[in-house]
Amino acid sequence: MGQAQDSMNLAAGDRQSPENLKTERDRFVALAFCNADLLVELDPAGVITFAAGATNVFTGRSPKELQGVRINELIHESDLRNLDRLLRDARSGTRIDDAPITLVSPGGPPMLLTASGFHMADLGGHTYLSFRVKAARSDFSDENSVRVEGMEVYDRTSFAQAATRALSSSEDTGEDRRLTMIELGDYDELRERLTDQAQTELSATMGSLFRASSVDGDLAGQIDENRFGLVHDVDLNVENLSAQIEKFAKEMDPEGQGVSVGSATVEVEAGLMSEEDTAQALVYTINRFCDETVGGFTVRDLSEGFTSMAAETMERRNRFVEMIRRGAFDVAFQPICDMQSRRPHHFEALVRFDHENFEASPFEFITFAEEVGIICEFDLAMCRKVLNWLESTNGQGYRYMTAVNLSGRSLSTPRFVKDLMALLDEFSDAREHILFEVTESAKLHDLEEANRIIQTLRQAGHIVCLDDFGAGAAAFQYLSALDVDVVKIDGAYVIDAIKNRRHRALLKAMASMCRELDIKTVAEMIEDEEAAELVRECGIDYGQGYLFGRPSKLISAFESPRPKSFPREKTAA
Repeated sequence: MGQAQDSMNLAAGDRQSPENLKTERDRFVALAFCNADLLVELDPAGVITFAAGATNVFTGRSPKELQGVRINELIHESDLRNLDRLLRDARSGTRIDDAPITLVSPGGPPMLLTASGFHMADLGGHTYLSFRVKAARSDFSDENSVRVEGMEVYDRTSFAQAATRALSSSEDTGEDRRLTMIELGDYDELRERLTDQAQTELSATMGSLFRASSVDGDLAGQIDENRFGLVHDVDLNVENLSAQIEKFAKEMDPEGQGVSVGSATVEVEAGLMSEEDTAQALVYTINRFCDETVGGFTVRDLSEGFTSMAAETMERRNRFVEMIRRGAFDVAFQPICDMQSRRPHHFEALVRFDHENFEASPFEFITFAEEVGIICEFDLAMCRKVLNWLESTNGQGYRYMTAVNLSGRSLSTPRFVKDLMALLDEFSDAREHILFEVTESAKLHDLEEANRIIQTLRQAGHIVCLDDFGAGAAAFQYLSALDVDVVKIDGAYVIDAIKNRRHRALLKAMASMCRELDIKTVAEMIEDEEAAELVRECGIDYGQGYLFGRPSKLISAFESPRPKSFPREKTAA
């Protein structure tokens, strides 16, 4: 309790006698029952004897400045009678629960809060009240929004979505709103110097400061450990907010150091794309900004860097959307060969770009497309291009079978699944020769729903492969939850198995487990004969790698496969 007591003493004045320390401890326990933005203790006459929390935001005064002030001075005249009634009820033993109370807000309109509290007759007849920003969610959030526990601000993704809606709405209503990003320097170090109780108070108060300063008292978010964002009205005094944060952190810190506050207000142009698309682009920009500004971060970096990144993200996304719409990309094929005959069994379709116009590698593009929400459109465009090719080529007497990658994020989107099934119905003949590889680049969160969709594809006659098996801790969880026909073992395991006997045993165990489950296996990165021999010894069915051929836009560069496919009886499972 030592550091927590220190922070309490700093807010309420030094009282070092044993009796007073016990009172502080009892007070802290009493206040801990209140999850609040503002905490006050009242004597029997309604005078504030102790205050904590975001007092400057709500009252314009520090905790120490509130001592000796009558609570009535903070309450809007319309709610004075209501407060008197609540305090009388509390003294008679009735607990105050989420009662609406309007505070007089310094330099702004009255602020509606909810009050909770109780009376403690054995602590000098004092009453403890907690005030909290009105509990209703902002109109710009939704039921799926996620909040950071302890601060009650939105997490990174939910904040970006709510912020986008608020900024888009401001264009329609004419309200002038801004997005401000804030970094707290040495915030982690401050937390390490605090007790658990003091850390809880720090988080709750910081969250209160950010939320109370934002639109609807609710449009604030935590971007990463020490970075935050809020959407606010144009008249918010960001410098004053920064000063309040610095002052509170210094009071909390047993060493009196506190934190440094860097802030910058940036403009995000909403309205150029749909709200959903803008939100996804904003999330991507926030993620990229945080990743690329670790270490030598400055406020100027934030203001200039974030704004330029946001503009670049929007521009890049729009270029890729147009490319997808026009189908302005090529397909390359890489053979996947039977490890016994060495003949191609089927081919993987891989995207290729004109690098004069699109500088991204295929991997970079897929990752970007997932993060800014255009992967569904790309996966559908890729499927259409491959189906067109199959219809034309196999119509000439060939029997090529081609695998197309589907992002886990696409597979988790109901609209995409509906559009994919409609597309497959368009190509009644060609669809017999297409199979799907589900990639793990975007983690599948709802495995039960993903498996339901996979079974829909399998029951429609399509082979489904789980790509990159073994890459990541979720691999075995996926295999137990997803009923698939094939798994493709990540090439890193093949390389490691060549160098290390233990890894070789692991690779063999993977193959054995899949055989027990009646699942075919494909090994990636078969670069030479040594790797091919190892893969055969481990009992893996198929291989893919430069030994059998590099990706080529001309499938005629490879040996034509025999008219043979995966067993189809499993698809009815």
